[in-house]
Amino acid sequence: MPEICFRVRFVKYILVLVFAAAFMSVSAQSGGKNTTLRDSLENLLSIAKTDSAKIAIYKTILDYIGERDVALHYADELMKIAKQRNDTALMIRCEQSYSYTYLNDGDYKNAETHIAIVVKLALPSNNLKVLAKAYYLYAVCCEDGDNIAGMLDYGNKSLDIYRQLNDTAHILDIYLMYAQSCGTMNMYKTAYEYLVRSILLSHNSSYNMYTVDAIVFYASTMLMQFDNEYYPADVRLCKFGKIINYCTVVSRAYQRAGLNSYYYRQLMHLCHITKAHAYLRSAEIEGSKSLADSCALYLQKSKDAVTDNKGLIFEASLVEAGLLYFQGHYAQAEKILSEIEVMDFPHIVTMIKQVYSLRTKCYQKLGNQRKVLESIEKADLYDKISTREITSKQYADFKTKLISQKQVELIEAGKQKDSIKKNGEIKRQNYITSFLILLSVLILVLTAVIVNSLNRRHRINNQLREKNDEITKINGNIISQKKEIAQRRDIITMQYDMVENFNESIMSNIKYAGKIQRAAIPSEREVKKYFKDSFVLFRPRDIVSGDFYLVKSKGDFKIFVVADCTGHGVPGALLSMLGISALNDILQNAPDDDAFSVSDVLEKMRQFILSAFDGRNGLDIYDGMDMTICALDTRTNDLHFAAGNQSALIWCKDSMKRLKGDKMPIGRYIREAVHFSEQTLSLHSGDMVFMFTDGIIDQLGGPESKKFLMRNLSLTLESIGAMPSFRQKLEIEATLDIWRGKIPQIDDITVAGFRV
Repeated sequence: MPEICFRVRFVKYILVLVFAAAFMSVSAQSGGKNTTLRDSLENLLSIAKTDSAKIAIYKTILDYIGERDVALHYADELMKIAKQRNDTALMIRCEQSYSYTYLNDGDYKNAETHIAIVVKLALPSNNLKVLAKAYYLYAVCCEDGDNIAGMLDYGNKSLDIYRQLNDTAHILDIYLMYAQSCGTMNMYKTAYEYLVRSILLSHNSSYNMYTVDAIVFYASTMLMQFDNEYYPADVRLCKFGKIINYCTVVSRAYQRAGLNSYYYRQLMHLCHITKAHAYLRSAEIEGSKSLADSCALYLQKSKDAVTDNKGLIFEASLVEAGLLYFQGHYAQAEKILSEIEVMDFPHIVTMIKQVYSLRTKCYQKLGNQRKVLESIEKADLYDKISTREITSKQYADFKTKLISQKQVELIEAGKQKDSIKKNGEIKRQNYITSFLILLSVLILVLTAVIVNSLNRRHRINNQLREKNDEITKINGNIISQKKEIAQRRDIITMQYDMVENFNESIMSNIKYAGKIQRAAIPSEREVKKYFKDSFVLFRPRDIVSGDFYLVKSKGDFKIFVVADCTGHGVPGALLSMLGISALNDILQNAPDDDAFSVSDVLEKMRQFILSAFDGRNGLDIYDGMDMTICALDTRTNDLHFAAGNQSALIWCKDSMKRLKGDKMPIGRYIREAVHFSEQTLSLHSGDMVFMFTDGIIDQLGGPESKKFLMRNLSLTLESIGAMPSFRQKLEIEATLDIWRGKIPQIDDITVAGFRV
C-alpha cells in the first residue's frame, strides 16, 4: 500500500509539471533553455523508482528541453529502458528524438541515420503516421542538404500517406516546403502555385493560421523574385509596397493569436526581416531616409526576436550591411559582409551574389581597387560554378520530378476512370440479363396463352399489330423530336457564342475606356509636382470610375479637386470625363490674381451641368456630381475651401478639424438659386489636408458588416497624420482591406492628402 500511494502521488506531480510547462512563459529566446523546468524534472528523476515514472519524465524532458547535449543524454537513457523492455514503440520514440535533435542542429547526416532506423522499425507494423513523419523529415534533410531531387522523392512519399490519412496539417507543411524550394531555385511560378494551393486548402479547412503562414512565404518569395530579376523601378516599388502590406497583416494576425512556439517565432523573425528588406529596397529606389529608418526599426525587431536559424541570421546580416552602405558607413558594412561570407551555412546563390556585389561597392567607396577586382572575380567564379553547374542541374531534376509526379497523378486518375467505366458496364450487362430473363418469361406465358386459347389468337394478333403500328408512330415522333431538339441546341449554342463575343467586345471597349480615363486623370507623380508630400488612393469599383481628381496651379494658388459623379462604372465614367473637360476649361479661364474664387468654380461647374442636361431631345437628366476644391495660397498658407455634398479633414498637430461643404450637389437641385459658400482657413507648416469621396465612408465591413463611417475615417487619419505620405497611403489601404474582408467594394473610392 505505501508503494501504491507513492506512485499515485508521483504521477500527479508529473502531470502538474507537464501542464505548468505547457502554460508557463518558456524562456526559449536565450538559446532555447528552460532552467526552471529542467531542474524540476531532474529533481523528480532523483526520487523516481520505477521505469514507468522515469519514462514519463524522460519524455517530458525531450518534449520541452531543446539543448543538444541534454536531449541526446536523456534519449540515451530512454533507449536503455526501451531495449531492456524490448519496446518497439518506445525505441521509435527515442530514434525520433535523435533525428529531431540532429536536424535542429544542422547535422543532417546523423539525422538521416536515425530516420532510417525509424523507418526500419515502423515498416513491419505498417505504422503509417510514423512512416509519413519519417519520410517528411527525410525530405527536410534533403532540402537543407541541397538535395532537391531527394527532397521531392521523400516529400511525395509522405504526401501520399498523409492524403490517405486525410491529414490536412501535414499536407500543408509539405506544400510550404515545396514552395520554399522552388523560390530558392527561381521557379517563382511553381512556388506561387504551391502557396495558392496552401491558402485555398487551409481556407477551406479549420487550419486558418496556415493561411497566414503561406502569406509570409508568399511575401518572401515575391521579395526574392523582384530583388533578383530586372523590373522597372516603379514596378519594383509597387511590389515592395505590397510585400510590406502582407507582412503587416501577418504580424497583426500573429499578435492577435498570441502564438509563441519556436516555429511561429521563426516565422515572425522571417516576417520582420522580409519587411526590413523591402523597406531597404524602397529606400534605395526613392533615396528616402524615412524608409531607411523603417528598415532599421524592423531590423531591430528581428534582432530582439533571437533565433538560431542560420539562414535568417545570414539574411538579417545582409540587410544590415545594405542599410549601413545606404547610410554611408562603408567600412562597417564591409566588416559585416566579411563575417557573413565565412558563415557555416549552405547559402542561396542569389544571396552570395548580393554579398559580392555589395562588397564590390564598399571597396569602390573605400578606394581599395585591389579588393574591388578580387570581389568581382569571386562573384564571377561563384556565378559560373554555382549557377550554371549546380543550380541548373537541380532545376532540371526538380522539374523532371514534378513532371513525373503529374504523370503519376494522371495515370491514377485514368485508372479510377477505367474502374468506374468497368463497374458501369457490369451494371449495364446485369440490367440486360435481367431484362432478357423477364422477356423470356413473358414469351413463355404468352405462348401458353396462345396454345391454350386458339379462339382468342386472332384478336390478340390484331391487338399486337395495332400496338406495333402505334410504336412505329411513336418512334417516328421521337425521331422528329430529337431532330427538333438538336436544332434548338444548335441555335442556343450559336446564341451563346454571340453573347460571349458581344461580352468580350464590351469588356475590351470598357478596358480601353479605362485607359483613356486614366490618361485624363493625373498620375501620383504629377500630383507630387504640385504638392511634394502628397498621396492619392484611387480605387475604381469597376474598370472605369465615376470618381476623378485634378491638380492645377493658378498664379500663387495650388489647386486640388476631388469629385464623385452620380453612379459608377460606364455612366459614372462618362459623366467624370465630361466633368474633367469642363473643369479644365473653367480653371483655364479663371483669374490668376486674388480675384480667384473656389466657390465661383463650383458655381460655373453647376451652370455647365445645368446647360448640358437642359432636357434636349425630350430627356430629363438629374445626374450631377459631388465636388471638393481646395486652393492653397503659397504666399500665406491660407486654404480656400468650397464643396458640394462633401467635406474635408485637416490634421493639425495630433488634432483633427472637419470642413463641411454645402449640402447640395453640382447639378439640378431645389436650391439651385443658392450660391456656394467659401471658407478660408490659415494653416501652418506640417499640417495635412485630406480630401475624399463617400466610397470609403459607405464601404461595408467589420464584424457586423456595417459602414466604415466618418468617425472611423477621422480616427484613422488622425493616427497617421504625422507619417510620411507614402506610409499614410499604405496604412489606409491596409485598414480598408482588413475592414472590408471578403465583402466586395460597393462604390468607387478616392482618398487624397497633401501636407502644407
